[in-house]
Amino acid sequence: MTNSPARMTLGESDARPRWWGVTRHRLVLVVAALVLGADALLRPGSRWWEWLFVGVAGGAASPGPASTSWAQWCVLEVRLLLRRRVRWISLESEDDTLRVDVRGSQRVWCYEFTHRGRLDLSGHDLILASRLARMVESFAAGADHVHVALHVDTGERSGVGARTSMSVSVGAPVPSEWRRHSGAGVPRSLSIGRSAVLERRHYVRTPQCVLRTLRVSDYAAGRAGVALESLGEYGSGLTLSLHASVVPSARARRLTARAVHRVGTDAEFARGAGFRWSARDQKGLNALREREELVAHGAALCQWALYVVVSADTVSELRRRVHQTRDVARAAGVGLDLGVGVQGEWFTWQLPGGPGW
Repeated sequence: MTNSPARMTLGESDARPRWWGVTRHRLVLVVAALVLGADALLRPGSRWWEWLFVGVAGGAASPGPASTSWAQWCVLEVRLLLRRRVRWISLESEDDTLRVDVRGSQRVWCYEFTHRGRLDLSGHDLILASRLARMVESFAAGADHVHVALHVDTGERSGVGARTSMSVSVGAPVPSEWRRHSGAGVPRSLSIGRSAVLERRHYVRTPQCVLRTLRVSDYAAGRAGVALESLGEYGSGLTLSLHASVVPSARARRLTARAVHRVGTDAEFARGAGFRWSARDQKGLNALREREELVAHGAALCQWALYVVVSADTVSELRRRVHQTRDVARAAGVGLDLGVGVQGEWFTWQLPGGPGW
């Protein structure tokens, strides 16, 4: 999406590529099962392994636990068993920067919000949002990808107040409301120095607490602002991490032009072949054209991700808080991906700088 006020509402996540509304691996498995099943049915002397493949492919493509297919679930379980359960995360404050060491060292510039209260991400504070948008546009004018992240901590259960921090992967001027402070990027679940993070299937454990990282997958139409307000105001022990990877302007113009050309060509081909072009597809094409025009006029093209980190002192309390967070998100029209089997990866991705994001 771009940073245009007209396109600030988020839709269904595009983190998982889809063909005709279905994830690619499920579509491939279903088509392969249908083709081989038709061949085994129509050709005399079919072999047993053909019917076995049809059954296995059909079962793998069927819905599985946690809104995934059984094929995805098996892959996640195998990856979880093969990788190490304990990973080390090192945070070091160097002058005015924070060095994050997770499978490689990364340097980020951290800032804290100097105004009282937390930053409102729903669009009500237009002045602050416009200044951040101009900052992102200046990053897009460069030749490299820049990672920008906002971290809104709602406060600990012990009574510590909420705080808002920002991390940027390059050293550059930021709006005047932000004060450079390397310690602002240190999450309350970690500390300066080397910390061990133990990964489980549904959570991770640090020396301070246990956490579960959820990822926002979709919003109800027109309710993005309400969703962010509801999550930001809910209780304590939550951290909202909004990450944006800023695409350089030259590459952004190529990407948007290529997307409009590809989708527009598919539309013309479908109409020429006599197929009906649905209103949803037409809306997507119009959004792509609008995005191309905005990028051509200087708007920044970004890849977005929003993580919700739930923390607690015990595993039972964490389960209760995750359940409450899901209820609040569902009432606000937010879809949350639970991240079963990938908690270690998601926990590192939501850190300042988004290591490995």
